[in-house]
Amino acid sequence: MTWRSLRRDLLLLPVATAETAAMYPVAGRTETILYAVTVAALFVRRRFPVPVLVTALPVTFGGHLLIAPMVAMYEVSRSLERRWTVYGWSLAFFLTSLGPWWPSVPGAWGGPDDVLLFGVLSSALMTVGPAAMGQLSRARRQLADHIEELSRAHRREAELIAERAVVAERARLAREMHDVVSYQVSLMTVQAGALERTAEEPAARETASVIRGLGATALRELRGLLGVLRTAPGDAALRPRLGALPDLVGGSGLDARLEADLPALDALKWPAEVEEAAYRTVQEALTNVRKHAEGAAVTVSVTLARKAGRTALAVQITNTATPDGNTKPSALPSGGHGLTGLRERAEQLGGEFTAGPVDGGFRIRAVLPASR
Repeated sequence: MTWRSLRRDLLLLPVATAETAAMYPVAGRTETILYAVTVAALFVRRRFPVPVLVTALPVTFGGHLLIAPMVAMYEVSRSLERRWTVYGWSLAFFLTSLGPWWPSVPGAWGGPDDVLLFGVLSSALMTVGPAAMGQLSRARRQLADHIEELSRAHRREAELIAERAVVAERARLAREMHDVVSYQVSLMTVQAGALERTAEEPAARETASVIRGLGATALRELRGLLGVLRTAPGDAALRPRLGALPDLVGGSGLDARLEADLPALDALKWPAEVEEAAYRTVQEALTNVRKHAEGAAVTVSVTLARKAGRTALAVQITNTATPDGNTKPSALPSGGHGLTGLRERAEQLGGEFTAGPVDGGFRIRAVLPASR
């Protein structure tokens, strides 16, 4: 029973008390006691509608105290599923409510006021009113349930349509990336390999080797990304992990060093999305150094931290100033969204992201909690 229904039930008490006080002179002691029992039974009418109505029928036969029996009739009509059962109890209620008007009552037949006809009409109204209102309430409740069911089905259908659209768009993106990006990166890697074999200067061969290694890494990550796009989103098996950081830093072609106790960090079993966010943060920071601070020394630090009382992964990439003290625009294309993407990735995990100049260089720091 909800608080709202309990308040409605409590309102019956003053109404029933007023009716009893008004009708006691004609109802008598016995009918008043039966009426009190009926009023008390109304508090369990939603669980036992038929027994409560049976309890109310003797009071109905008396014909003086009618509110509680009518409420019981309403609840039976509202609760029972089979319509013919409702009709049967309505007929029983109607016949019982004719008690004061039976022919055995002196003056019930005939007379100038046609008392019997009045009794039949009043009993019919007293029966039809609660029964009709109960049926209306039940129909209204069923309609509301049906509308809610349709709403859920509509929402589910909309979700399925959206999911199909996302799957189709992911497949289209996978095709485009494979046809355009994969081809260009493969061509770059092949040409770098050829340059590595034919170049006469050791510096040129070393640079070509770095380019070839970066291209091969990019192709591996691109294949993994295409696999994610073509299958379930967020496949943890295809995400880069912390163990790949040494290769990322060592193959960056920069004066970079990694400060991290990777075995100890791996033992904590970080979620795949946290390790991927850490990897992408380092990757983007190294890319920015190559673009804007060529020749600068880079320190990549991965340590434990605390964020809102939770264990977190702190990733910090700091580069010094360039040897000539100036940052020059790079010829590499830049969309200007790298740091924004890193901040959004960290915030989605419940972490924080900061980036800004420090001591002539630049620092990027992300704190990534182990769980939300």
